[in-house]
Amino acid sequence: MTPSIQPGHLPVHAHGRKATWFELFFDLAFVVAVAQLSGAYAHHYDLSGAAVFAVAFLAMWWCWLGHTFHATRFDQELPRQRLVGFGQIAAVSLMGYGASAPLDDRAWAFGGGMAVFKLLLVLAHLNERRWRGAAGLIRVYAALYTAQAVLWGAGIGLSETGRLVCWGLALALDLASPWIVARHTAAVPPHPEHLPERFGLFTIILLGEGLASVVHALDHGGLDHGSSALAAGVGLVLSCVLWQAYFDRVKGHGERHVSDATAGRRLRLWAYAHVPLYMGIASMAAGNVALAAPGALQLGSGALYVGGLMLAVGGLVLLGREKT
Repeated sequence: MTPSIQPGHLPVHAHGRKATWFELFFDLAFVVAVAQLSGAYAHHYDLSGAAVFAVAFLAMWWCWLGHTFHATRFDQELPRQRLVGFGQIAAVSLMGYGASAPLDDRAWAFGGGMAVFKLLLVLAHLNERRWRGAAGLIRVYAALYTAQAVLWGAGIGLSETGRLVCWGLALALDLASPWIVARHTAAVPPHPEHLPERFGLFTIILLGEGLASVVHALDHGGLDHGSSALAAGVGLVLSCVLWQAYFDRVKGHGERHVSDATAGRRLRLWAYAHVPLYMGIASMAAGNVALAAPGALQLGSGALYVGGLMLAVGGLVLLGREKT
């Protein structure tokens, strides 16, 4: 059953709320981190590189997700909230540095940035204890993020196998977290307008990485080299098509009102549908650069690029089914 929440026990959702200037600044840290990760994947565009990319991208995106869900529920642009946010930007910058080799040479930076970010999410939620109606949600998130911080931090000093086990458990908690907090979703709902806008903005970030990859592809040889011209052209067309599909067709940024358990389940499915979409878009951005080099288009590399496209299309199909 959904807990009963009395008026005044939670922040009031302001009608027509939009992303703040700080949130846009915060997103820039992820622009850099994703670009660093995408660049590393472009230079190791194979199955092994794809696996590292997938793990690191999911881990970073779930940090963005944790900040976004906290902000959409509690952010009032208070100084203490901004201080925590600035700390999170520093943590993302450290992640971005480690993203070029997140599982080996720079594992200390990537794992350290993740651990610090999770601890700051704990602090951000504990700072909202005055909202008695959100007490259950805050306890669950604080416990969840504390466990993840320990796992990310502990993995730094372990062998490669031990690190993968620790970090895999931390990522599994991320993937399960929407269901772990499911009973509190309707009681402490995210903002129906602000949250979808934030997802739309992250979609724009990734599509922007795709456009940047078009320029990088041309840098490999210019328009007079067939491989770079083809990679740039395909990347440009697909970026435009995906923008059109997300914002005009499936309207993935449409309002999401959560008033009961059914609406909460639909919100979770809507959020999960962004996982393949985002991974596909980011993967194709790396592929645009990788396939621009002469002779780079082979059966394996072509399959990776098509796989990224299929992920993005699959995400769009799922979003279409969850359209409000």
